Amino acid sequence: MPVPASKEVPRRALVFATAASIAACVVALPIVLALGGPLNGWVLGTALWVANWAVQLATAKYAMRMGQSAAVGVTGLSFIIRAWTVAGVLFITALRFNETVALVAAAVFIVAFTFDLLGRAIAFGTREKAIADAKAAAAAEAGEGEE
Repeated sequence: MPVPASKEVPRRALVFATAASIAACVVALPIVLALGGPLNGWVLGTALWVANWAVQLATAKYAMRMGQSAAVGVTGLSFIIRAWTVAGVLFITALRFNETVALVAAAVFIVAFTFDLLGRAIAFGTREKAIADAKAAAAAEAGEGEE
């Protein structure tokens, strides 16, 4: 019998994942400035991560209403398009405007993306544990009722 996981556990874990990425961006600002990096690079990197994150959330919400195969295709295509878009913006910035700004933006984006990915991995593990605990509790309850 499938046991639904509490919506509260994944929501809290997702908030943690987002907070970790935002914290990474905030912590990166004084580091960039202390190292003499351009503020524009930090702003661009943070903006790229926020845009990437927003599109990812919208895509995930859209994919939840699809069948499994279509959802995998849509999210995979979104991932590729987002990666190429970020790379394109960074290349154009480096070639047409300023290499240092583009490099700082790339570093900030990679740090925020990594913390987001780490947070999402923790959220997934938390969700899976909640599901396993709920199944174990339901099985134990069903076992007590048979006695």
